[in-house]
Amino acid sequence: MLEILKEKNKERVVFVKLGPFYIATGKDAVFLNRQLGLKCICFKKEVCKVGIPETRIEYYLEKLARIDLAYIAYCFDSQKKELTEKYRSDGSYHKEYRENKDCLICTGIRSYPKDDRYLIALQKMQEKELKNKNGK
Repeated sequence: MLEILKEKNKERVVFVKLGPFYIATGKDAVFLNRQLGLKCICFKKEVCKVGIPETRIEYYLEKLARIDLAYIAYCFDSQKKELTEKYRSDGSYHKEYRENKDCLICTGIRSYPKDDRYLIALQKMQEKELKNKNGK
């Protein structure tokens, strides 16, 4: 789900609220680690992740707004299997090119099974967007 949302929002830092945290991955995570000092951890092999507690997201988004950074934050509702946009800024995009931090080797990382609930939420959101675009 995160990879598809990132592809859709190439010029923004993408956050997705999963449980009590807003998550950003890849080059966005590396950038946020460098700019805001957020701790990077392995999301999957060779992909970094940062998490911001839901209670602190507005504080960090305010910091990003001060540097005029483009971002979008989605909320995932696991019970409804829905994905909705919560925050958005149309600032500029960062130029971080590394997908992961050099210090993370990511060997022996635990594999997590794919959970279709994320893709279901993404599909529902895209269907709503298509209906709105077509005026239905």
